[in-house]
Amino acid sequence: MPISGTFGGFPFDPEVYQGFVDQEATFSDSILASGILARDQSLATSLDNGGVQGTIRFYNPLDPDKDAPLVRDGETDNVPTEVSGGKQSWIRIDRMKAWKATELTRELTAADPMAAVARNTGRYWRMYKQGLLIKMVNAVLGASGLEKHSLTITKGGVTANQLIDVQQAALGDMAGKFGLLVVNSKIYSEYQKLGLLSFNKYVITNVLQKEVSLPTINGLVVVVNDRGTDDGTNYNSFLFGQGSVLTADPKIITPDYTEYNAAKAGGTDILYNNRAFILHPNGLSFDADGIDKETPTDAEFATTGNWKLKFDHKNVRMGKLSIPKANFTEE
Repeated sequence: MPISGTFGGFPFDPEVYQGFVDQEATFSDSILASGILARDQSLATSLDNGGVQGTIRFYNPLDPDKDAPLVRDGETDNVPTEVSGGKQSWIRIDRMKAWKATELTRELTAADPMAAVARNTGRYWRMYKQGLLIKMVNAVLGASGLEKHSLTITKGGVTANQLIDVQQAALGDMAGKFGLLVVNSKIYSEYQKLGLLSFNKYVITNVLQKEVSLPTINGLVVVVNDRGTDDGTNYNSFLFGQGSVLTADPKIITPDYTEYNAAKAGGTDILYNNRAFILHPNGLSFDADGIDKETPTDAEFATTGNWKLKFDHKNVRMGKLSIPKANFTEE
C-alpha cells in the first residue's frame, strides 16, 4: 500500500487510515447508526462518468380506491389502465477540511497512530453529516404537501399522546412505519418524568460490538441529541422510518493526503480530507436551479424552497413534533 508522507512524525498510509475510519464504531453518532439511512450505491455509480446530479424513477403503487377494478359481467371490456410513475432528483454534496498535525499529535501513540487520527477526523465527518441530515429533514418537512407531518404544541409541555397524534397525522394507517425518535435532552427528561421510557436490547451489525439497552417509547427507539433539536424557539423532535433517507458515497480520486510545509512554524504537517456523499430524503426532489455552484452549500441544501414532494405524503416516513421553549417554566 502506498505511503503518503508523514503526519505528526508517523508514516501516513491513506488506505490504512481510511480503514480505521470505516471500522470505527459509530453509535455515539447515534442518528446515523440507527438504520434510517438506506445505502444505495447505485446513486454514486451513476456519477462515475461525471456530474453531480441524478434521477431516480419510480412507479406509483396500484390503488383500488383511485382506480377501481371493473365488473366482469361478460359485456364490459377490460380496458387497461396506464401505469403511472415519476422521478425524484438528488444531488452530490462535496466538502473538504484540513488539519495541522500539532492539533492532533497529543492524542497519537506510537503503537496505533492512524487509529488515533481516524478516531478524531472520522467522528468529525460523521457529526457533520448527522447535523446536515437534521437540517435537511427540517427543510423537507416544510415542503408543500407535507403539512400534516409537522405538529406544533401551542400550549403545555410534553404529554403521552403527542407522539401518537403526530404519527397518525403524518402517515395515517401507516403510522407503524415510524421506528426512530430523535429528541432534545430536555424533552427526553420530560419523557422520563412521565415514566414513558422502556429499555430494549439491540445489536446493530457493524455498528455495535455488543448488545446494548436502548430507550423506547411506544415502540420507537429514542435517540437523544441536542444538535439540531433546539432552534432557539422550539424543542424539535424528529420521527423517522427505516430507509427514509437514501445515501451513497461517490468516488473521490484523492480523499486523504498529507503535505509538509517547511516554512510554516518551522515545519508543519497538514492532513487534507476531501469528502463526497449523497443524502436524499426518499420521496422528494432537489431543485439544482436553486444553487449557485455545482454542489450546494449547507444553507442551500437546507432551504425548503429547493425541495418538492414527489411521493404520496404517506410514503414519506418523516415527521416533526415542536414544543415552544416558552411552554416550559423554569423549576
